[in-house]
Amino acid sequence: MNVIIQHLCDTLGIREWEPCPFWLRMADTSLVWPTGLIRELEITIKGHAFRISAVVLQLNAQGTYPLLLGRPWLRTAHIKQNW
Repeated sequence: MNVIIQHLCDTLGIREWEPCPFWLRMADTSLVWPTGLIRELEITIKGHAFRISAVVLQLNAQGTYPLLLGRPWLRTAHIKQNW
C-alpha cells in the first residue's frame, strides 16, 4: 500500500481524489477510513518517474512521513530487496 497524508496533498495542491472503498488496519490495530484514493499520482525519484496509486490519510503532519511507498511501488520500480 502506498500512503500519502492529506497535509502533503494540500501543500502540493492535490485536491481531487476518489472515495476509498476500504478500511485500513493500522500498526496499532486501529481501523481508519481513508480520506480518499489517488490513482495515477506521478512521483519522481532520482530522475525516474513513476505513476502510483496512493491512499490519502488525514494524520497529524508532525512525526509522520508524508509519503510511504509500499509493495506496489517496489514491484513497479523493480526494486531488489536484500534483507
